[in-house]
Amino acid sequence: MKFSVRNSRVVILSILAMSVLALAPDNSGAASFVPTRPIEFVCPSAAGGGLARFSETAGSIMESEKFIPVAMPRIYKPGGGFAVAMAYMVEKKGNPHFLMSTSGPFVLTPLTVALSGKKTISHKDLTMIGILGFDEVVMVVKNDAPWKDIKELLAAAKAKPKSIRFGGSYVGSPDSLVVASIAKATGVEFNYVPFQGGGEMNAALLGGHIDVMSSAPSDMYPHVEAKTMRMLAVAADKRMPRFKDMPTLKEIGCNLVRRTHRGIAAPPGISADVVAYYENAARKVTETSAFKKYLDDGLMTPVFMGSAEASKFLDEYADVALSTMHDLGMGKK
Repeated sequence: MKFSVRNSRVVILSILAMSVLALAPDNSGAASFVPTRPIEFVCPSAAGGGLARFSETAGSIMESEKFIPVAMPRIYKPGGGFAVAMAYMVEKKGNPHFLMSTSGPFVLTPLTVALSGKKTISHKDLTMIGILGFDEVVMVVKNDAPWKDIKELLAAAKAKPKSIRFGGSYVGSPDSLVVASIAKATGVEFNYVPFQGGGEMNAALLGGHIDVMSSAPSDMYPHVEAKTMRMLAVAADKRMPRFKDMPTLKEIGCNLVRRTHRGIAAPPGISADVVAYYENAARKVTETSAFKKYLDDGLMTPVFMGSAEASKFLDEYADVALSTMHDLGMGKK
């Protein structure tokens, strides 16, 4: 077979072109984000509390398992019911080297501030990475209380309005929203007594200064084990595995699910590949035995919601919370 000079040139050029293409980078699967310097993992509450334990647990797992290949120093910025930390994160707009742990006040504090007529930062102003677990809300009485179950307690409250002293956290907290929702669903009236902390509320219940309280299971479980308190019901969608004899509020006709989450957020304005990177790291955390033990020890419910699902959940939670706050007389509809 004979080749002309022209044909030879065509062949050579074709080979050269193929070589160039082979050496060129493949941009169809362009490299995703990988952090290049330490990530500040901001905790919006003081060291030693429940959210601080979540931050320490999740952060240490990401570091030790190399889910994130750089250091993650925990930075504590308590104050204003998360307002200080949220403002700090908003200032880091577009910066992918900052994360923040989140829970109930991440949504509720901005709502209470907004209802007072003040401008505030909302949970929507940050980028949600994911939800890694739920802290349920349970109703608790003294072990020698006259009501053997939640139905008897509600019957007593209905027979004598405002006679039952119901303890919880600040007005607008998950506790107060549970109490307001129960009252609305059942037509009973409680005498709501707010407390600054769980220790103070536990002491009030044991001392007979309140009749019932709502709380995270981990806060009062030592008293349940010591048989000084009894749990009557949980505001969850199904019974807790560790307490299968305790009914949900839904089972007694109160279609109510209230819980506080444990999650991770990032600054606003970060790119989709950054969200995907941190979402994947958070998901891997929930699959480790260390994190599963943390949830089990804290009597929390395991779950993983990615960025989109978590954002939708928090938006819906905010809508329900706002409506309940109006029922509590906060702000105007």
